[in-house]
Amino acid sequence: MQKKEEILTLEKIKEKLEKEKDKKEFLKQFIKNKEYNDIRKDLVKLAYPEVIKNPEKEFNLTYDAFSEGLEPIYFWLLDFLRDSAPGGLGFDVKKGEENYEASVSSGYFSEIGGKKTQMQQKAAEYLGAINQVIKSIINLIYDLKEFEIRLKHYDDYRSDDKERKSKGRIALKFVWMDQVDVKNGAGSINGLAQNLNFTTLRSGFLQLDGETEEELKKYDMNENVKTIIRKKFDDFFTWLDYSEEEIRNRYTIEKSYLKSQVGTLKLYAKWAKPYLVAAQKLNMKEFNTPDIVNAFSNMQMDLELFGKKEIKPESVNPNFKEIKTERKFYAVVRIFLKFRTIPQSVSGQGGRQYVHGGRTDIIIQAFGMDDIDLNILESKELYEDMELIDQWVNVSLETLEKELDKFIHDKKEEKKEEKKESKLNHGFDNPFKGVFNEFSGMFSPLKELVKPKPKEPILYKETLNEAINSSKLNCDILYKVYKKTHGMLATD
Repeated sequence: MQKKEEILTLEKIKEKLEKEKDKKEFLKQFIKNKEYNDIRKDLVKLAYPEVIKNPEKEFNLTYDAFSEGLEPIYFWLLDFLRDSAPGGLGFDVKKGEENYEASVSSGYFSEIGGKKTQMQQKAAEYLGAINQVIKSIINLIYDLKEFEIRLKHYDDYRSDDKERKSKGRIALKFVWMDQVDVKNGAGSINGLAQNLNFTTLRSGFLQLDGETEEELKKYDMNENVKTIIRKKFDDFFTWLDYSEEEIRNRYTIEKSYLKSQVGTLKLYAKWAKPYLVAAQKLNMKEFNTPDIVNAFSNMQMDLELFGKKEIKPESVNPNFKEIKTERKFYAVVRIFLKFRTIPQSVSGQGGRQYVHGGRTDIIIQAFGMDDIDLNILESKELYEDMELIDQWVNVSLETLEKELDKFIHDKKEEKKEEKKESKLNHGFDNPFKGVFNEFSGMFSPLKELVKPKPKEPILYKETLNEAINSSKLNCDILYKVYKKTHGMLATD
């Protein structure tokens, strides 16, 4: 038998990391291991501490243009990087991190803060409704569990197995005595046995089946006790039929109501989604920079664009076309935009808008990356607070999911309709799994980041070098074309 590998703590991994020469490759084996999901982000930070701090080539461009809006600069760079040749570089572009901070005395801060408050209030209303529905679902689950326990006694009683039937009958007798007969007070079985010394009454009621008169005649007790037991059995069997029918009906009704509540939960979750997303996007970041002065009416904005273009191995060497590899290589251009602006309010037919103008710092960087490095880079550009929201909402239903699946997913009905609906998914889907897809779109899950390293080191090195050269060339073209297009001094 193969010995199971020991699960190491983050501290032990760090200790072993100090002895390794190739630290990145050492950590990759833990990153791709599902056992280390909880500390995967920490491992990624250890493996890629300088993922965007060491570009292959970098250009910096800074100028002040209070008379020129910031939007044209951003969209020119975006379009040129994304558009196909000859009008652009033809990269696949994604927006990275987006942060901004406005001085507290500015009108922009007040307006954005007001919009954020509205989104938060609306989201809070839906979350409050969601909490109420979850409480209702929890109560329904507990009720259905109690019904299942009771119905188990009825099923045992209706069974053809004598031992099982006897257990079910005795259990139902106790239920009847504790919940129904006890309402008769001194006239109940327990009351008569305790107060009037009908000592054989309780044992006789529990031991006898009560289904035939002959059985009662054979039992050794006086006639008064037999008369009381006969009356109690009549009441018990009457209750037995009516209570079983009522409980089964209530069980069916509450199961249907549970499905309805789950549907309501999904609906509320869907409605809450855009408000949660909008409120999170309106959050400001504290840059702690002297560029923001509380008494001024200014703001700072950071934007990032990532353009990637895949470099095929056969474009480096035609002989590489026949070699199969799962690793992919990309030329990557990163544009970091830092704006220090003075927002100007403009009123128009579409309402009040803000025009941004001021100092613009543009940093254009070139990278050559494989798919692992690229996915890590994209994963670092995220809204971390989104994950907190996702965890907060999901945790409320994680423990209920199995119970919901049990009651909503009817196994008996599934067996009957399995052939007809084999392609349908009958399982219960957590309502919040789809609620925060937009959140998850903001940060890439690290489930499939690591792929096998190709056995051909020449292919790997040469293709990666080609990706680096391509990114440097495109970075140079972008920088020069931007300067020439905007009337700046540029060398050929």
